[in-house]
Amino acid sequence: MTPDVPLNFDEPMVAARAAHQALCIPMQWLNNKVQRRVRGVPHYRIGHLVRFRLGELEQWRDRHATVIAPAREPVDGE
Repeated sequence: MTPDVPLNFDEPMVAARAAHQALCIPMQWLNNKVQRRVRGVPHYRIGHLVRFRLGELEQWRDRHATVIAPAREPVDGE
């Protein structure tokens, strides 16, 4: 969990696939423990399950948008 994101306990937790489909975050970033840690993906461990809150992920994604979708360099002729 990221400390600078306000907690919202009313928001449901979702699995990686639902988060991926809703926010277009790469599945590997959500499923892989090392990727989550390196990228600072906000998540919760419940036993062996990993769950996400869409609001927290959305804020995280917006702060890291240049990493997820870098600006495209113009190609000659464009």
